[in-house]
Amino acid sequence: MTFSHESVELEYYVREGISPVHQDISDLNKHFQTRESLYRLLGLIPSFFKGKDIIEVGPGSGHNSIYTATLRPRTYDLVEPNPVALKDIAKIFGNLSIKHTNPNIIPQCLEDFKNDKQHDIAICEGWLGGIDDYEKSMLIKLSSFVKSGGVMLITFYSPIGGMATFLRRLLGYRLISKKDPMKKKTNTLEKAFSSHLNTMSSMSRSHEHWIQDSILNPHIYVGISTPRLFTQILGDEFVIYQSVPRFATDWRWYKSLHGKQRKFNESFLTEYDTISHCMIDFRMDGVKRPTKKNKELEKICSDFAMIAKDNETLGHGAYMKNIEPLLSKIISNIEADLAHTTKKALHEVSTLLKKKVVEIDDVANMSEFSGFFGREQCYLSVTRES
Repeated sequence: MTFSHESVELEYYVREGISPVHQDISDLNKHFQTRESLYRLLGLIPSFFKGKDIIEVGPGSGHNSIYTATLRPRTYDLVEPNPVALKDIAKIFGNLSIKHTNPNIIPQCLEDFKNDKQHDIAICEGWLGGIDDYEKSMLIKLSSFVKSGGVMLITFYSPIGGMATFLRRLLGYRLISKKDPMKKKTNTLEKAFSSHLNTMSSMSRSHEHWIQDSILNPHIYVGISTPRLFTQILGDEFVIYQSVPRFATDWRWYKSLHGKQRKFNESFLTEYDTISHCMIDFRMDGVKRPTKKNKELEKICSDFAMIAKDNETLGHGAYMKNIEPLLSKIISNIEADLAHTTKKALHEVSTLLKKKVVEIDDVANMSEFSGFFGREQCYLSVTRES
């Protein structure tokens, strides 16, 4: 299907006729508990949603939205332009027997959506980044829907946390052709990466959907974002409230937090910069190291993503010339502060990518890199200042 849109992700989904974001809800109680846990860690207990006005942009299949609807908000607007996702939403809400607020489904792109209403909570997961001008403008538009004292729940995709996926994309494109149809690409990559995905005990998506949304989705690179980028885009009007995972523990005495002393964003970012390197591997604990090294690491990983974006389909020669030097810099920056398992994973993937020919079995049989996944999609709750 021919379809053009400024949203790289929407264009990809519509062109391929997919919405690869389904969650496993065979155990609905478990699914609801994970969503409740997410909201709780973001500082929002279930009773906060009751009677509130909520808007969610890009809810995809609606699998996560059904939990929010059961919290009985006063109104619940779902803005979703993907035709496949709209069918999924209608189906999942049609089958929901638990008492809930019926959502107002708006089949529009965010830029076309006209809104004069102010909401208590705005939600957008897995879409808006911090480097693309279009997505920056959409983040600002979304933020305009939040009333004074309200909350916005958004995700960010750190270039450090994304390294494991960037590296898997480089491996993956050595196994497939850009011209292959979606089904062939997906089948080939499932054979290569299923052994990796099987190491993830709490995975809630199918292997097929993970591959289509992480390895084949071009939005991975343009969707890069960090808490600092978001504070620069949103300005002083929004203040970081909580994050998942928790990056900051504010030990300041509350009686000192008035006037210019409050500095909640600055305090959060200062702590974030000391542990951001731990996002490279979800198995790492939040141990601190010098801020300077982590700012350097974030810059190199961001450069890596931009270079990989332009070279991932060009084969071994382009990798060795343009990408490998950056991976070597990343390993050099972080190696001394890594756990042994993470070091071995990075060296294993580095060695394999240097080979002129990479086979499916080479990837499927990786012993160290198979369990290496970053903290990719992280969450922020931000409040609009009164």
